[in-house]
Amino acid sequence: MSNFKKNLPELGLGLGLRNDISKETLDHCREKNTLIKWLEIVPENHIDRGGWRAQQTQEVLETGVQLIPHSVNLSIGSALDDQGKASFDAYLIQEMKELFQEIKSPWFSDHLSCTRIEGYYLQDLTPLPRIQESIETVVSNIKFLEDYFQLPFLIENPSFYSTLIEPEMSEADFLNQILAKADCGLLLDVNNIYVNATNHGEYKEQEFLDSLDLDRVVQVHIAGHLENYKSKLSHKSIAILDTHGEAIKEEVYKILEDLLSRTSVNAVLLERDSNFPDFPELIKELEKLDAIIKANSKRDTQLLQS
Repeated sequence: MSNFKKNLPELGLGLGLRNDISKETLDHCREKNTLIKWLEIVPENHIDRGGWRAQQTQEVLETGVQLIPHSVNLSIGSALDDQGKASFDAYLIQEMKELFQEIKSPWFSDHLSCTRIEGYYLQDLTPLPRIQESIETVVSNIKFLEDYFQLPFLIENPSFYSTLIEPEMSEADFLNQILAKADCGLLLDVNNIYVNATNHGEYKEQEFLDSLDLDRVVQVHIAGHLENYKSKLSHKSIAILDTHGEAIKEEVYKILEDLLSRTSVNAVLLERDSNFPDFPELIKELEKLDAIIKANSKRDTQLLQS
């Protein structure tokens, strides 16, 4: 495990705190043998809080379960200002800093994407062109955020469906250069690996892991996807759509197992954002993930003792 990861807590298995399942989630967190060791929140939904939002945050803190923020609107791919400095929504980051201090977060994260252009929000996680200029922008923005929040930052590998500019490098090389130059961590979404590999055919899942600096992987997301999606507007078909609204496919579980056979990680999240099943079905997925994590933890222990 790299020094970057060694300095961060090992949280284990987590679940996203979502409104539709918040009651069942908190009830499960209060159980003595809960599978859920931490909860992920979208911090933009919890800033400038009052009423039930503040109460919900307090209820989680009272359970003793760690809250981890995963942002969607920091827009680390937004261009620098005319002086070459980071340009962020001042109100957003000020409120987020107060929230991070309240929940005592050990790290924070966001997607390797752009959601804002000159103050205008795009309402989407727009993928960045894989060019050197993007790397310089992202690295500068990450360093600013880490200095401002005084917390380690993780970038997430996003799913994408088109490329606006001809790439100058592979997806793994793009990530590796940012991780090294910004000296930050990686939130590795294993479902996104499968989605991108299937939709674009640039690499096989194992090849991607072979090329990636896995010592930087702190947190993992695993989710479901929709196959054979057809747009109702354009009528175009997409092999796989990253929805977080389906059960995890066996192919994605295998990527997680492959990853955990190569490196240790600090936290694994079951990411479900929509089309929620009955809560016992989510528990079954958590139990399967827990077994995978424990099996690989046991393997690591045996290797150390041998």
